[in-house]
Amino acid sequence: MFPIMPGEANSLSGGLGDLRPNHFHAGIDIRTAQREGLDVYAAADGYVSRIAVFTGGYGNVIFIRHPNGLTTVYGHLKNLNDTLGQYLRAEQYKKQTFEIDLRPQPNQFPIKKGEIIALSGNTGGSGGPHLHFEIRDEKNNLINPMLFGFQELEDNVPPFFERIALQPLTPASRVNGQAGRLALSPVRKPNGDYVLNQPVSASGFIGLEVLAHDRTSGSPFKNGLTCIEIQLDDQEVFAYTMNHFPNEETRLINLHMNYGIEQLTGQRFHRCYIADGNTLNLYRYGKTKGKLPLFDGKPHVVTITLYDSFQHTTSLRFTVLPDTENAIANPLKPSKLPTALFSSVQENTLIIRARNFPTTKAPDARLYLDGGTEEIPATYVYANEAYYIVDLQQNLPDSVQIGKTVLPLNFRKRILPGQSMTYQDSAVTIGFQAESLYDTLHLAVSHSGNRLSINQGTIPLNDNIEVDFVPAEPVENTARTQMYLINGNRRYYVGGFWKNDHFLFRTRQLGTFQLLTDANPPTVKFLRKDHEALVATVKDDLSGLDTVRAMVNGEWVLMQYDYKRALIWSDKLDSTKPFEGSVVLEVKDRAGNLTTVTATLPPAPRPVVVDSADISNNEK
Repeated sequence: MFPIMPGEANSLSGGLGDLRPNHFHAGIDIRTAQREGLDVYAAADGYVSRIAVFTGGYGNVIFIRHPNGLTTVYGHLKNLNDTLGQYLRAEQYKKQTFEIDLRPQPNQFPIKKGEIIALSGNTGGSGGPHLHFEIRDEKNNLINPMLFGFQELEDNVPPFFERIALQPLTPASRVNGQAGRLALSPVRKPNGDYVLNQPVSASGFIGLEVLAHDRTSGSPFKNGLTCIEIQLDDQEVFAYTMNHFPNEETRLINLHMNYGIEQLTGQRFHRCYIADGNTLNLYRYGKTKGKLPLFDGKPHVVTITLYDSFQHTTSLRFTVLPDTENAIANPLKPSKLPTALFSSVQENTLIIRARNFPTTKAPDARLYLDGGTEEIPATYVYANEAYYIVDLQQNLPDSVQIGKTVLPLNFRKRILPGQSMTYQDSAVTIGFQAESLYDTLHLAVSHSGNRLSINQGTIPLNDNIEVDFVPAEPVENTARTQMYLINGNRRYYVGGFWKNDHFLFRTRQLGTFQLLTDANPPTVKFLRKDHEALVATVKDDLSGLDTVRAMVNGEWVLMQYDYKRALIWSDKLDSTKPFEGSVVLEVKDRAGNLTTVTATLPPAPRPVVVDSADISNNEK
């Protein structure tokens, strides 16, 4: 049974397998008319197997186990029904906690199909009011709810392309004569198919990437794709199908999509080839694992076909010409400006760009390696810049010099997946466990003052690494100083702890880290404090909130929390009992700063009880 407005037309704001940060979307997001408070119906008979409250993620969520072994999940709920809500609130008071994860007994809360279990909401990590709905099998695999034939959903909209990209996968691979990734915008023809409006040439192993989406009828939201098929000269070389996947492997999305591009631009491209370390069972592929082998110097026809859950299709067909350009012969325009150097890493390839030379011919580059140097010539010239290509599987340079300009690269060591390995220098020790990496990491490390850089945030980690850092600058308030990940102007709390003059922390992200001191306590402002309710705004300027604790006359009070609105409000265990007496609200951030606000509520008015025997007949 459809869990929202059953029998009425509806649409989706999200589908199974949508590409999300660090995870595939685990179900469908059912629209709720842009409002909260719609009845949520149980999809089938069963029993409540789990009730949880999370600050982010699912928010308020119910899991129902069904006799056929399936489990349905209902997330971002506003309220639970009276029976479940009273049980949840009692357990929160018993454990004195807002966030909670409960597993009732199978016979504790039986559920009938069509029973109202909750009201829809916008709790947790929701970006707007909707119901998140999942179907899982007995092994916790996510199943596409669209396979269950809900008549409430209609889809007459075929999938559509936004962009495609061709990625050189080896140091010798080229696209349009270059070693860099090329992104293109397909053009839709009147018949619905797509074409490219510019020629493309390539050679070597090339990876194809697709940025494309689907929609359900009546919805402006972009949903994921059910299937992508790639053909080379009308022979299938790769196919991806998203109808079910193991929930515990959802983080492998960082290998399915181009993680680096997602981090830099927010665009989530499907990789239509198998990246090293990707063990997801969502693909069909041949011996090249979806990589296009363009070695014979001949034109090849590439066809990309997109499918949605209703089997609507959209295709893009284009020809890849042989790449024969000898770009090294292009002359440079002399310049009197200082030589400028830039670097980037794609797969196992280091690309160094250089501009501003006094001559028409690019000089050799000098690589500084562990134990020596090596001279390499420019690989090609493009747009008045010289490009130098380095295979990081062969050379791991600390820096490069071209002319008088030196560019630090900071490569230190190759870290292999599946092994426990350690890097150490005078200021930092980094420990990698066997599960930390998906693929070989060409470790780059630099540090200065209270900053530490470990590669870039464009490389995904599978699991945590452990870091022991000795800052070069003294820290006055170590009790309030923690580690943060720095991304542009944004600072993300990482945490950790001091051990003498060492700071130890764990991270599941690479990038630039900095020790920052948070000496400012959270700000707390009461919006309401009376006999019926306590409501306040709570904010913190750096480390973020850790705990909220409210006491009325010495008794703990549950405070609901919506981080999106920076709002907390009381939820009484006994709604008939007024708040009165002393009120103490304590809010602590993750750096240990504590703010305490207090108030005193007068006794609540009591109803006057009059004995009828004291009232005269006239008064009666």
